[in-house]
Amino acid sequence: MADTIAAIATASGRGGVAIVRVSGSEALRALSALTNLQHPEPRRAYFRTFSDSAGPLDEGVVLYFKAPHSYTGEDVVEFQGHAGAAAPQRVLKAVLQVPGIRMAEPGEFTKRAFLNGKMDLTAAEAVEDLISAGSETAAKAALSSLEGEFARRLNAITDRLTDFRVHLEACLDFPEEHEDFFDSGTAEAQLDALISDGQTALLRAQQGVKLTEGARLVLAGAPNAGKSSLLNALAGADKAIVTNIPGTTRDVLTVNIEIAGIPAVITDTAGLRDNPSDEIEAIGIKRAVAELKKADLVLLMVDRTGDPAQAADSLTQVKAQLGEGMQILLVVSKADLSPNPAMLQLLEDPEFAALPRLDISVKTEDGLAPLNSRLKEALGIMPIEGVYSARRRHTEALEQCLEAAARAKAQLQDGDLVLCAREITIAAEHLGAITGKITSDDILGKIFSTFCIGK
Repeated sequence: MADTIAAIATASGRGGVAIVRVSGSEALRALSALTNLQHPEPRRAYFRTFSDSAGPLDEGVVLYFKAPHSYTGEDVVEFQGHAGAAAPQRVLKAVLQVPGIRMAEPGEFTKRAFLNGKMDLTAAEAVEDLISAGSETAAKAALSSLEGEFARRLNAITDRLTDFRVHLEACLDFPEEHEDFFDSGTAEAQLDALISDGQTALLRAQQGVKLTEGARLVLAGAPNAGKSSLLNALAGADKAIVTNIPGTTRDVLTVNIEIAGIPAVITDTAGLRDNPSDEIEAIGIKRAVAELKKADLVLLMVDRTGDPAQAADSLTQVKAQLGEGMQILLVVSKADLSPNPAMLQLLEDPEFAALPRLDISVKTEDGLAPLNSRLKEALGIMPIEGVYSARRRHTEALEQCLEAAARAKAQLQDGDLVLCAREITIAAEHLGAITGKITSDDILGKIFSTFCIGK
């Protein structure tokens, strides 16, 4: 934090403008060294030539943002010159020659904004989410977090947890409070309401994770079940090779799509079978299994004209890899063709009959529209209003908060107010880890390492 940092804040390549950003106590010295501009007015644009000891480097606009009224909360200077491969690098190199200025680390400008109290940790992470947004919906959710919607909800729950703990401790210190708060049932009712609020926050955060990371769909099934054809249909382009030869797909193939405004990653995998035709297909099957374990939803493809033994084996392998808790949607392909009677009989088997099922034909497009609706339902996609961007660390912390609240309720019912108050404190600490009120250097390092250097 004592160092002054600098980096190019715009994307590389051809463009109209490139920005070199400098933040810290030596920012004004850099401004003076490159432009000879003394005592600039904050937030006023100056057109200048940028030069070093060897001569002119570029020309453009310079801006000075005086601490604490800047993005980082420190003195910030921006050199806004021409974009391209060479010009911004020449300006940055000259800035880094100024004593006390070094190259910024990934995300260090935003990290300083957080450490200087310009934003909480959910807003800091939303900066990266907004930059990386893969859809308009994801961008809106990230902006919602950046403007503090997620933090306000968490802070409101934290305040209620604090008030609840204060009442509990009052019951311990002042017996006359015991009857009004604990004996009357008010305490348990308030705790139930707190848990309900936490569950709502978790549900919206889980939706936010889908917006940030994309829902993960995996196509699985026997060779030649129609997986690649369905991938092409959902992607709206021929992304996968489709033939009548079993085992055509030898490796995983990933395509980005959208489902009800939610970015999704759909992966086509090698057909699952016990006896691959060669070593290459065997490697593809191994990678298919790895992808299955990451999925939010598995689309198990079954060819209604195919071999029931292969279909049964595919279901067995999917369940063996994922366990009984994985969401599986049974997609029966080639609905435009006459079925194999033995396959129809297999689909009536209890193991298959228990799965949600949809019959489709990629060739005639029958069932494709209902498939999108079914995917939306299976992935738990909610209306976008009120959703904010979130990450898996947020959902994990919220789950730990709810677990602590559940333990607090059990202690309350047992009449142990001391342990109940302790669990409430733990619940609040888990929420504080999300907003950054309680954090560690390791967590910060992991979060900001994913940012681009200029942000």
